[in-house]
Amino acid sequence: MMTNAHLTEQSPFSIFHQDWWLNAATDGQYDLIEVKKDGFVVGSLTIFMETHLGMKIITRPPYTRTLGPRLFLPPSKPFRRAQNIRNTIAELVKKIPPYDSLRISLDPEDETAFAFSLCKFTIGQTFTFRVPLDIPLKDVWDNCDQKTRNLIRTADKKLSVVCNTNLDDFIRISLIDQPRAQNSHDFARMRKIFDACCQREQACVMSAWDEHKQLIAAVVLIWDQNNLYFWQSARDRGATIAGSNMLLIWKSMEYAHNKGLTFDFDSFASAKSAKMIASFGLPPIVRPQVLGASTLRQWERSANSTLKFLKNKFLLKTG
Repeated sequence: MMTNAHLTEQSPFSIFHQDWWLNAATDGQYDLIEVKKDGFVVGSLTIFMETHLGMKIITRPPYTRTLGPRLFLPPSKPFRRAQNIRNTIAELVKKIPPYDSLRISLDPEDETAFAFSLCKFTIGQTFTFRVPLDIPLKDVWDNCDQKTRNLIRTADKKLSVVCNTNLDDFIRISLIDQPRAQNSHDFARMRKIFDACCQREQACVMSAWDEHKQLIAAVVLIWDQNNLYFWQSARDRGATIAGSNMLLIWKSMEYAHNKGLTFDFDSFASAKSAKMIASFGLPPIVRPQVLGASTLRQWERSANSTLKFLKNKFLLKTG
């Protein structure tokens, strides 16, 4: 059995940075650029490139939430470390292949955003929410919105929660949530990643069932040595029992706490989802984004913005 201690020995980086994850997510179709000093690698960056309408786009692989640089710097005082980070990122940037658009998503604890900004990249922000291990779940519960607590209590009385590694449960409820014609999931890719996680005992499916043994909702959880991520979720929106998703979030928090891990909501898909998560009373956590564009791409965006402005101005005059 792979314990958290084994995970810590395996790698200090998040699950999304592991070679086995990247191979499962891309079939090995990614590049690695490195910076060496005195023969030792001091920094590396995974490059995953897609082509869209002839444009080269550096982005995240499928289902990979964050993927920033990996640093292997020697211990040093704060000033020296900050200097080493800036120098290492500057050297990595020189090795990034030509692109039209670039988006690098960093972990909340990543130290490289400032160094990228000095290399003339734009730094944006996305957000997630976390429950650190040192916060008692009772405090989290007490800080929840009253409506959220009531939904969880009611759902807990009417639903049974099961935890296993049956991804078919999630796929089935996802196709109920969004039929195949509208469903954007690549289930074959998801299964490949999930199986790789399960081989290392780093994933499970948590599902909620009603008294008639009907599947109401399911979530997929993955974890590394520090965090447990609320990776995927789906529910039957036609079910008469409210609060199934809230219940699974709460049960996932308990699961993470019992494993000695921080619970990460793994961002959110919409403003509505963000407000729902915010009802748990937790502060948003920044996930920095490194954004870049070629000169041609910048000109194209500028031209499109100008055309849109002129069009709106014309419509206002003729309206």
